[in-house]
Amino acid sequence: MREYLRPKRLLPWIGLSFLCLLLAHFWSTLDPSSKPDGRYATVSSILVYRLLALASAIFTTAIITQEVEQRTIVYLLTRPVKRSTLLLVRYAASVLVVTMLGVFGAVLTTLGAFNGLGGNSMLATDILAMSIGAMAYGALFLFVSLLFNRSLIICALFAFGWEASIPNMPGEMYRLSIFSYLQAIAQHPSQGDNKGLALLTGTAGDNAITRNSAFMTLGILVVVMLALSAWWFTKFEYVPREDSE
Repeated sequence: MREYLRPKRLLPWIGLSFLCLLLAHFWSTLDPSSKPDGRYATVSSILVYRLLALASAIFTTAIITQEVEQRTIVYLLTRPVKRSTLLLVRYAASVLVVTMLGVFGAVLTTLGAFNGLGGNSMLATDILAMSIGAMAYGALFLFVSLLFNRSLIICALFAFGWEASIPNMPGEMYRLSIFSYLQAIAQHPSQGDNKGLALLTGTAGDNAITRNSAFMTLGILVVVMLALSAWWFTKFEYVPREDSE
């Protein structure tokens, strides 16, 4: 947690969260007919949830990759702690920090859209959705980071490319996106007939996922990915990268 909460690592995310506040505040100039709940839902879908996925990619892939690239992985693995416990505790720390960043962004977006913290009935549900999203993204990215070198590139492409496009695809493709399940949990209002805005918010597709099935699916994803990650990290050896410099 001390490593994750260093000001140097948090300041960029705090700055991006204030960008959410400004965008929500000035959204009425882009859409004069918009209401506070619509502005909040739009900005949170376009930016806050994307930042949640990106933050998870950066913090989660650093759990092991950073140790390998800094050549401290050998010292880490010599500690008298089970490998699976070491991995899962670090995962829990990254989930906590990513959730805090997501909630901070949602609170600032509320301030920008509602000119205060009152009146936003979606905030509590979004906090729940972001907590689950941090766990789901983190579990997936953790397993990817154990499989591949340079895993951050893969995870960042997933966070911004896959998650931005797949929910808008026709048919059942949206079921392959974590963001679609987070939408089902958050229950944000629709964007009406504004197709451009629907594409930006990832609501152009037909999302038929229910809230209960979203909870169940993401829960299964987290358990399976963490189990695979713990098994993989226990069975395979990790050595310092010679090309890290």
